[in-house]
Amino acid sequence: MFLSRLGPGLLYAGAAVGVSHLVQSTRAGADYGWWPALAIVFIHAAKYPFFKIGPQFAAATGMSLVEGYRKVNRGALAVFVLFTLGTMFAVIAAITAVTAGIAMFIFGLQGSPALPAAVILALASIVLLSGRYGYLERHMKWMVLILSLSTAIVFLTALFEGGSRYPEAEALILDSVFFVMMIKLMGWMPAPLDLSVWHSLWTIEKNKGQKGSGVFNRTDFEVGYWGTMVIGLLFLGLGTLFFYGSEKALPASGTEFAKVLLRIYADDFGGTAFAIISAAALATMLSTTLTVLDAIPRSLSEAWKLSSLRGGNLSYGVSLIVLAAGAGALLSFQSISMTAMVDLATVLSFSSTPVLAYLNLRAADLEVASDKVLSRGARGYAYASLGVLTLLAVTYFLAV
Repeated sequence: MFLSRLGPGLLYAGAAVGVSHLVQSTRAGADYGWWPALAIVFIHAAKYPFFKIGPQFAAATGMSLVEGYRKVNRGALAVFVLFTLGTMFAVIAAITAVTAGIAMFIFGLQGSPALPAAVILALASIVLLSGRYGYLERHMKWMVLILSLSTAIVFLTALFEGGSRYPEAEALILDSVFFVMMIKLMGWMPAPLDLSVWHSLWTIEKNKGQKGSGVFNRTDFEVGYWGTMVIGLLFLGLGTLFFYGSEKALPASGTEFAKVLLRIYADDFGGTAFAIISAAALATMLSTTLTVLDAIPRSLSEAWKLSSLRGGNLSYGVSLIVLAAGAGALLSFQSISMTAMVDLATVLSFSSTPVLAYLNLRAADLEVASDKVLSRGARGYAYASLGVLTLLAVTYFLAV
């Protein structure tokens, strides 16, 4: 009964848990041990009010945040659209390439990941065009649960059998490279703030034809949001326990990164644990591919409908096909290392976080949402978090 009522929160988790956790959290643990756990907990606390605005705004007003931005002003909507258009092909390409690399290793396929990635994009597009939200809601919760359980089992096995190592605190406090790595980690941790907009759209879709329960919507959100933090800490732990202080190198290619990670699990724990972590990794990336591939076209078509260009309509299907085709083309011609692409995308996402956070607050301050989305205390907490996130972004650009 409880699982049957969960929906947008687990879609959120499916989109959030992916490259940020499997790649960035593991890299952070491999390089700095347990210390990045502080960054993971901090960024979840700092982004919490802005992510929460998404489903709360939708439940309170019956509108998505896309419509909320439009009601703030046309400029706010334009900023969101520009951020989306500027990153969407690289985001999908990076996610799909890692997904293809994991699948190729598990099933023993050889050659370039471009063709398997194209197949994954095509199959995901067909699934979404035929089932859309209903498929995601029915199946994603099981993917997320399998991922969570599998990751917890592997982490606990490693913790009790493998021990742990710790870096020196003094070296990290004075290490500017550590600060830069934390920005890259926090950019997509738990996810880019665009996901708050997608979450509002999923909430609208979930509540179609029925009155949504504000209390249950919050429960759904809390399960998804804080669950991603726990999973992030688990992958950080795996990076620490298996890689920190060892001579096992993590390659720059996202596909090779996944292969090395899975091979080490297989070598250290044998076939059973390898099957568990493989299922967890593949479920992570498949869920991220499906949810992000669904959310970007959904948000763009909504933004087009609300824009001043009222003479036409950008359908979900057209947006999805263009996005999949563009990402596939990028995978065919892009030779840059996948971790470099991920690092760039995460830094850009972190840089845009204060802007999108401010837009979310402006939407929450609209008359239709006032006092229904953020209480006075929550609003104060949100503005304090906005100040800290802005300070970190400015500090980063001054440091580099």
